[in-house]
Amino acid sequence: MPSVVDDYPIVHFAADGYRLIPSRFPPVSVYRDLVAPDQVEALVEVENMTNPRLRLQDRLVARREGPKLDSAMLQNWNLAPFTYENPEGTTFFAPERSCLELADTPQTALAVSIARRSRFLSRTKEAATGLDMRMLKTPVEGKFIDLRQVSAELPQEQRWSLGDAVPPDVDGILFRPPERPTATAIAVLKGQVLGRSIQTTHYRFEWNGVRIDRLYAFDEAGTVLRPESLAGKEEVLAA
Repeated sequence: MPSVVDDYPIVHFAADGYRLIPSRFPPVSVYRDLVAPDQVEALVEVENMTNPRLRLQDRLVARREGPKLDSAMLQNWNLAPFTYENPEGTTFFAPERSCLELADTPQTALAVSIARRSRFLSRTKEAATGLDMRMLKTPVEGKFIDLRQVSAELPQEQRWSLGDAVPPDVDGILFRPPERPTATAIAVLKGQVLGRSIQTTHYRFEWNGVRIDRLYAFDEAGTVLRPESLAGKEEVLAA
């Protein structure tokens, strides 16, 4: 029986992918204010017994006969997206299907992250605040179905139908993100196609209570950007 994705090419894709995650300085133990200092270690041990990310890590180590724990596949930044469900799902997949979405350039990653953070802050009616974020760069190489001819505005039901039809031997999807329709985004289904992630630039998103109206890069130039400048075809970030 023909599949809804049969008309789309499957291509070899190799490039760096970009995403942003929250930054917290300095790192703070989640248990710091809950228990006495001498009880923290015991509580962490109990939590680790049921931590889904650590349990997946243990299974991967056993399956691969003990690879080095610093391998790309076991890196926390690469492992977590395939461990925890996104309750709203992703572009092509419902919540129960693990997926990591990356962008082709830092500018595209910023456009996507700002749009998603803005939606969340609007829902929670957050007062004016600054959000510290950090950019991760992750090499990707694998076999992807190319859906870049599909409209970025396709309704969710149709997008998820396309995702359901992706063949099991394909590593993910290439698509056009609605936040920057001329760019490429990568939906990764298998952690095996990822190289080691590294941190690049740190940013602050300035939320004014209504929208994110500017962002600052913690770089040598002290770059200041307006979010609306990120969505177009022109590259506005320095190389």
